[in-house]
Formats: sequence, C-alpha cells, structure tokens
Amino acid sequence: MGPLEIDASYEGYESELRDAVHEVARDVVRPAGREIDRMRPDEVRELDHDKGVYADAMDAMHEVVPRSAFLPEEFGGDGMSGREFHTVMEELGWGSSGIAMGFAVDIMPPLFATLSFDDELRESYVEPFLSGELDHQGCWGVTEPAHGSETLQAESLLKEGNEDIAPPQVTARKEGDGYVINGAKAPWVSAGPLATHCALHVDVDASEGSHGGLAVVPLDAEGAERGTAIDKMGQRDCPQGDVSFNEVRIPDRNMVLGPDALHPDTGYVSFDQILCVTSCGVAAVSTGLARAAFEEALAYAREREQGGTPIAEHQTVKKKLYDMFEKVETARAYSRRVCEHVWDRTLESFEFDASHRHAVAGQVYCKRTAFEVAHDAVQIHGGNGITRDYPIEKMFRDARVKLIEDGTLDVLALESAEGIIDEYSI
Repeated sequence: MGPLEIDASYEGYESELRDAVHEVARDVVRPAGREIDRMRPDEVRELDHDKGVYADAMDAMHEVVPRSAFLPEEFGGDGMSGREFHTVMEELGWGSSGIAMGFAVDIMPPLFATLSFDDELRESYVEPFLSGELDHQGCWGVTEPAHGSETLQAESLLKEGNEDIAPPQVTARKEGDGYVINGAKAPWVSAGPLATHCALHVDVDASEGSHGGLAVVPLDAEGAERGTAIDKMGQRDCPQGDVSFNEVRIPDRNMVLGPDALHPDTGYVSFDQILCVTSCGVAAVSTGLARAAFEEALAYAREREQGGTPIAEHQTVKKKLYDMFEKVETARAYSRRVCEHVWDRTLESFEFDASHRHAVAGQVYCKRTAFEVAHDAVQIHGGNGITRDYPIEKMFRDARVKLIEDGTLDVLALESAEGIIDEYSI
C-alpha cells in the first residue's frame, strides 16, 4: 500500500498510522472531495461542519487521527511528532488536498491558544476541544482585501509616512479587561464559511504603530460574521469565504500573541515561526497531491494501449513517468525533513528558532512539484485527462490553486531569499 518506503526506521507505529490514514483517504476523503467538487455553488454554501458529506469526512479522519494528536503533551495533547504529522497530511493530501486543508486549519485556533501559556484559556477552550465536548471547526484569518503580496504587520512597511502600503484592515483596540476587534479578512479563509473559531491575525492599537497580534475568536460572538463560500476553480472541497468583525469583544486571555506575549522561558513566538508550522502542512499536503497525480498517471499508462502496447512502454511516456517519480520522492524527502525540524524547534523544545528559509523553501518546492506532476499526468491521460470522468482533472485544478494558496511561489521565494542572503554562512 502506498509508496515504497526506503527509510528503514519508518516502521511499526508510523507505517500502521500511514496505512490507517490512507484507508480513510481512499474510502472516505477522496469520494467526499469529488462529491463536493461537483456541487453547485449554492450547494457548497449549504455545507455544514457538523452534518453532511464534509462533516462525515472530518469525523472519519478524526477516528484515526484524534484532535489531541497535534497538540503537545504539555498541554494535554498526544504530542504527535513531525514525521507523524507529515505522514497524516501527505495521505490526506493524496485523498483530497482541499479537505486536507480544512482538516489542518481546524487545529489552528487551539494550537495558538496553547502557545499563550494561559491556564484559564486552556481550561475554557483547549480542554473542551480535546475532549470533543466543543462543537468545533477552526479557521485561520490572515489575508486582507487590500493586502496581497505585502507583508502584513511589518512595522518597516507600515511606518508613518509610507503612503504606498495600505493600513491594516483588521485591528484590535485595548478596552478594559479585553480587546475590541473591527475589520474583515479577504474571502480566502479556508473553512471560514463553516468555522466556529478563528485564529485571527490583527493589528493591536495600530494608531501607535503596527504591533501584530493573534487572537482566538469564537465566531458566534456578537458582531462576528462568516461570509458565504466563494465559487472557485480548484480545491472546491475546502469552502473559503471572508470573516468580518464589528465591535467584537474578546477577553484579554484570547489575545494569545500580542505585544506583550513573551514567555519567560521561550521568548516571543514570531510570525515567521508560525509560518514555519503552516508551511509544513502545505508542503506535506502538496506532496500527497503530487503522489496522487503520479499514481493516476502510472495506473492509466499501464492500461492504456496505443500502437499495440501500453503507453507506459513508449519511451516518451516512460521518461515522463520517471521524472514524475523523482519529483514526488524528492518532495517527500525534503518536506518530511522540514516537518521533523520545525516540530523539534517549536512544538517539542519550544525554542521557536526553526529555519524559516528551509520551511518556506519546502512549501515552495512541494507546491511547484504538485503542479508539475499534475500537469504531466494530464498530458499522459491525453483527452481523457480534461474530462471530469477521471480524477486527474480535479487534481490538476487543485494543484493550480496550490501555486497561490498560503502565498504565491515568487513572493514566498523572495521572502526565503532574504534569509538566505542575510544568514547563510559560507
């Protein structure tokens, strides 16, 4: 089952985990993804996080990978390792990259809540989440309508007098024993239309200078509103929409990372360390998508005959299949290693000094690989590859979306390049 594993240490529980998740990805996640992908826009907008096909897929995934798996043991979780995380997300990405992303963002609000090191927030939110008592679908609110490639909450860009950079559009002001949030995020919030809680990036008291903060916001709070799912080309099985806030009040403890969020032992959890964690997830899911496209092409090439032989025996196709295999294997090797590194430096040691340039490079490489492999897979399918009768048509659209999701390749590459130029030791 699955790819040939050449790492001799990859055995026992890890291989059992892979097989269990793969079974769910094959039998539940992929069929659910295809069903949602074929829905009309109005049907997608009626999806619910706690009933229906989307909820059934989430429940099936949580049967083999409980929500507690992703949180550190120090906070009541199971302390899943970086390699185990990669295994889970690769297999789910193989099944459906869209549903896999919905599964990934679900953990974002409670994960960030643990990083606040606040006992009261852990008791009121994280523990009910872990026990399953809390009705929950998480989302991650980052992108804003006026901010695309600009780096949000970068003081050097938002300094007074810089008229070229749009001001922050979601802000929080301190008021009494809490914060009041206003503004709206762009309609690219994954699982936003279904979400119950949001890990929200805000600017805190922006009038006094840009101070990036991150708040955990329950979306049933007065003044919070979820937008409807947008109609899009790919990853339609991960509904996306805007989330907006009109005088939404949260207690102090829900501003989990703010100007004063300095843990005495670990220091400030900077935005680039958050991106290290999210880059791991995107890289692993993209690896799974690339592998799925390769396997569809390989299976098709073995069966499809032209000139009296399977096209897998034709030299041009044979070479293309090799190139695809090489890309998938290198993407897995690199993204797995990055996951191990980031988990070690963030969710295991709590040092928060993971290599941002390596994590971003992993995301860029794996997203590019997914698209290139899906592109070649469509070519091997020929005319059949552009019909909805074959899974590769959806995979190609999903892979195209990956080139933009979580940051475009060029912008992410430039961001990583700055770290390389400044920090690479020769």
